Amino acid sequence: MTVRQFNGISYPIPGIDTAIQVLRPGARWGMENDKFCDWEDEEGREPPTDAEIQPELAREIEIFRYFEYERKRSEGYPLLEDQLDLLYHDIKNGNLENGSWIKSIDEVKEKFPKPKEPQPDLTLYINYTSAIPTRDV
Repeated sequence: MTVRQFNGISYPIPGIDTAIQVLRPGARWGMENDKFCDWEDEEGREPPTDAEIQPELAREIEIFRYFEYERKRSEGYPLLEDQLDLLYHDIKNGNLENGSWIKSIDEVKEKFPKPKEPQPDLTLYINYTSAIPTRDV
């Protein structure tokens, strides 16, 4: 399962593979042309059906959409070295409250606001994110 991490939050990057890992933790499989060609499950479970996979995939997509603001902010912030330069000059000028750095960060946060609705429940994914490769950005 591939997840994206920021500020101590991990959320899944939607995909059939992620859905299968959530639905059948620990199972191993191969797929070819959207069909299982290999399936190993030590607990003896059958592969998940499309009727099981699609709702999980929809949940993952909903979570991914919620965090769109975070991905856009990540792309919109000035480069770290530019931020440090802005911060340096703001410190030298004694202008931390409304200096260039804070204005540049506020501009991005205002352009890409955090959604007003509550954050989706990520509890289902907590057990998977600690032992899985992540995509830090």
